[in-house]
Amino acid sequence: MRSMTDWDDKLDDIRELNLDGKPVAVFGLGDSCGYGEYFCDAIEELHDAFAAAGANMIGYTSPEGYDFTDSKALREGKFLGLPLDATNEDDLTEGRVKKWTEQLVTEGMKSA
Repeated sequence: MRSMTDWDDKLDDIRELNLDGKPVAVFGLGDSCGYGEYFCDAIEELHDAFAAAGANMIGYTSPEGYDFTDSKALREGKFLGLPLDATNEDDLTEGRVKKWTEQLVTEGMKSA
């Protein structure tokens, strides 16, 4: 019960799924200025829940170009998904999403 919200139960439900080898990518929304010391931390929680279900986690991104203090979503120098900040960096969102979705296709996500 880390967040003390309904998400805690949802994360447990995700862990119980059988996603063996299925490509999964996660994204998160956050405020890099107002909450810069834990920017998009929920990406880490979602990532780890899907990984525990056997998913092939893809879509890691560089923190380059982001202005934040710290994030649990960082592991080995990469975000475990795509962080977006519509509060302070809305002008960068479209480009980041486009680049990320192109990356996902190269990593095994099927395009529609």
